[in-house]
Amino acid sequence: MPPTVLDGDNAEFQYMAFILGIPHSTGYPLYILLAKLFTFLPIGDVAYRVTLFSVVCGALTAPIFFSIARRVVSQTFPALCATLVLIVAPSMWGGAIETKTYALHLFLGALAILFALRWHQNGNARDFYWLAFIVGLGLTNHPVFRFLAIPFALVAWFNRARLNRAMVSKGILLGLLPLLLYAYIPIRANQLIAQQDPQNWALYTREDAMLKGTITAYYNNTVAGFFNLISGLDNSYKLGFTSPLEQANRFELAATLLWQQFGLIGIGLALVGARASFRSERKIFAILLAVAMAMGFIALYLRGISTVYYFSLTYLVLALWIGFGIKTFLESAERLRVNFPARLTWLTTTQTMRAIFLCVPLATLATNFSNLDQSNFFSAREYARAALNDQLAPNAVVIAPWEISQPMRYLQFVENVRPDVLVVNVSPVMKQFETMRANAYELKRPFYLAQFVPENQNALTLRAVQAIPLPMRAIPQPHYVVNKKNVNEIEIIGYDLEPDPPLPGQSARVLIYYRALARVYPIYSAIFSVNDITGHPWGNQDSFPGSFYFPTYRWQVGNVFRDAFPLNLPPDAPSGLYALDLSWYVYDLDTNKRDESREFATALGTIRVGDIPSTALIAQKTNAQSENGIALVGWNAAPALNSNFISVARGETIQLDLFWRAARGQQNNFTVFVHLLDSAGRVVSDADSPPSRGVYPTDRWNSGEIFRDRHALIIPRELAPGDYSIEVGMYLPATNQRVLFDRGDKILLGTVRVR
Repeated sequence: MPPTVLDGDNAEFQYMAFILGIPHSTGYPLYILLAKLFTFLPIGDVAYRVTLFSVVCGALTAPIFFSIARRVVSQTFPALCATLVLIVAPSMWGGAIETKTYALHLFLGALAILFALRWHQNGNARDFYWLAFIVGLGLTNHPVFRFLAIPFALVAWFNRARLNRAMVSKGILLGLLPLLLYAYIPIRANQLIAQQDPQNWALYTREDAMLKGTITAYYNNTVAGFFNLISGLDNSYKLGFTSPLEQANRFELAATLLWQQFGLIGIGLALVGARASFRSERKIFAILLAVAMAMGFIALYLRGISTVYYFSLTYLVLALWIGFGIKTFLESAERLRVNFPARLTWLTTTQTMRAIFLCVPLATLATNFSNLDQSNFFSAREYARAALNDQLAPNAVVIAPWEISQPMRYLQFVENVRPDVLVVNVSPVMKQFETMRANAYELKRPFYLAQFVPENQNALTLRAVQAIPLPMRAIPQPHYVVNKKNVNEIEIIGYDLEPDPPLPGQSARVLIYYRALARVYPIYSAIFSVNDITGHPWGNQDSFPGSFYFPTYRWQVGNVFRDAFPLNLPPDAPSGLYALDLSWYVYDLDTNKRDESREFATALGTIRVGDIPSTALIAQKTNAQSENGIALVGWNAAPALNSNFISVARGETIQLDLFWRAARGQQNNFTVFVHLLDSAGRVVSDADSPPSRGVYPTDRWNSGEIFRDRHALIIPRELAPGDYSIEVGMYLPATNQRVLFDRGDKILLGTVRVR
């Protein structure tokens, strides 16, 4: 289960439940009001509590489904297996850990099917009334619930002899009663709209509540707007197939999703079970088939990223048929006699079959767990915090995509992070974006575009988020000044590092500042690259200067823009000096490719990477001084020194950190030697290299600075067990002459006990 806020629709429901807002169509009043109750629980953050509501809905669906399965399959073990198959299916599991309406939809759908079957089998009018009421509740939760009208109409037709005018009237009343929940929408909308901020109205003539997201932007506070929202007509463009190819793709997707839910064995059992269900009770089979086909039709016909959840009630029916299939095989096993060995006389064919069938949901669980486990999902919170903490000026306007804007709003409305910022979800290609940008410029209101870096969601590198100022309101004063033209019309002012210095294994970024000296007519793309000073590449990043949605030809003379490039070095990257390079290319919109022949390269400079350790981090302190001012002030080892020796097994590696300090600048580049010696003084293993693998040569060391130099000393597998010693020192590669320390040309560190 996710521990905190999610992205997109999930985050929208998480903060909407807290503030009692109005989410996208159809408004979902039942979900919002029930989820609001969970926000009062004293556990986790608000987002976690709203997600817990979905988890509870999913958990409650399991016993309801078991009751259905026990009723139609008539045996406990097949019903139990069918229940286990359903609860580990990705559709149910995934819906239960998302803060959307799908878990509640499946819960209400299962409950309605249970009451429909009970009324069909027992004829109790109370079950009919409960069915009507649950259907009404379902209609206030998700619009696809409407398609259950087909199977429930079939139930009514099968039982028409039991119906009378009074029952029908009461059922209609009970079905309509929950629809009064939709009154929440205009009542709450008027309250939220009344909190209008005049400066936002000046920015864009739309109700402030729709801009900042307390009410969905799809809502108009009119009678027509209300009915458009609750009917889902604003999403009618998602219905149907745009082409035969798309139709084929959607059928292929349906087959893929079905395979993911149950696999070959499950599908085979469902086919066997459907036949058995048909032969057992044809009317119940017809009801279940109507549920599966009605929900399957709308899942195919409605384009959306949540197709798998639209199929959820279809999968519920298939899980029931899997139960029938298991029952069929168990009954066949009862008639089959197998002679087991004498020591297994207690074992029967039926018991063997039961064990096999229990393995089906267990295998599904093992397959899906890693894909569905969200217990460490913090990306949405990190993205939202990154955008809100990205040097936003007070009272800023931030345009953000749906995935980022919703967790940003969650942090604003729930955790009161940067409430002064107006976060608007609108596409940069729409007219509203340009209108707001122009108005913000006239109003002298800072304007930003939040976007992913890299913008391509399929990029191989890790994605980050930046809030791009369009343009910057103040002239930056970068720590690293460049003042170079990369093209005739653009000057690179300089750059900053966050943090400075960057650390291997931790997120960092480079902020580059540009000034437009003249109008730029080509569109440029950029590649930012990082190499250590030995020339080894450590990464590069494609982008468009500023943003693809605000390309260079739109930059005005005198405006200053900022790029932010991730600088994420792996934990094993050596500390030292790294070169930053930036290349701009003319971008061809016809081919959507950069023109490699028109490159404008700029060397930004060399930066220091890695921390400057304090002596407090040094476990084994020494003070070995050399004749040229270099001193070894200490060392650390992993495994650590314990009882005056390092214990290590053959084939393992000792990670050795040497801490050097130079009292003055160096003219030469020395190599560090690390030797493992036997009792006779022979070298049995070594880890010689220039400091930090050549990335921080001694002639670049700063006076008085402590430097961490890491070496990996491998213990040979063929080495005899016993005690060995480590010696370290320095030498000049050109002459192999060692540096003299106050105790000779080497420093003994300690004993290594090889086992």
